[in-house]
Amino acid sequence: MMPVLCVRALSRGRGAVEQAAYCGRRRLYDRARRRTFDFSHRPGLAWSELTLPDTLPADLSDPERLWNAVDGVGARHVREVLIGLPRGRPLPAHAGLARGFLEEAFAARGRAVDWHIHYDRAHNLHVHALVAPPWLPGLSGRPPAGRIGRTALHALWRRHCERQGLTGHPEARGRGAAALGGAHALWRRGVVTRRWQALAALRALRPPGDRRPAWLRLRRRRREREARDRARRADLARGR
Repeated sequence: MMPVLCVRALSRGRGAVEQAAYCGRRRLYDRARRRTFDFSHRPGLAWSELTLPDTLPADLSDPERLWNAVDGVGARHVREVLIGLPRGRPLPAHAGLARGFLEEAFAARGRAVDWHIHYDRAHNLHVHALVAPPWLPGLSGRPPAGRIGRTALHALWRRHCERQGLTGHPEARGRGAAALGGAHALWRRGVVTRRWQALAALRALRPPGDRRPAWLRLRRRRREREARDRARRADLARGR
């Protein structure tokens, strides 16, 4: 089965230095915020590498310098790649799969990649990769290749997985996985997300005879809560 690949932007309000400290389980100082982020006490780090393009200045090989420079040009341009790894394979094989893909997809296009393999829970092996934008202070010339699109990125990922005998696409198993935003597909590969935990709790609290899927009940509860909030605001506006 092919591992699941997700690409997302950083959460709102979180800088590149903070996210790099969290993913790398390290201690980094954020010069812009004048604050130290220390996640070195958190367990779950199995592998850590920093993949740099040839065009990057040597002084940016230090993670603290790199991500402070990225925050200077805008953390909104950082992308986080999350890969749910399959069970039953040795750690060096996982690292080789991630390294080859990230080098071809991003480092060859002038983008630095700070990536780590986590095992936060039992059988929850996954990759967190922070991809820096190609325009950083001190770079000379233009990147050797342009930005890779989402379709081309997933096609490249499929090719890398096929070379290692990982075939199939769990995200294409039906409407349920797509409706859950990939949470179900990630869970099948051993990555437990917060959304999946919320859906699991809804399934455990399902009333007898209710056969609706968990995601549908979650959406209905959210709409009911929003309707109550609107009614409460209307009552306050009328002075009740």
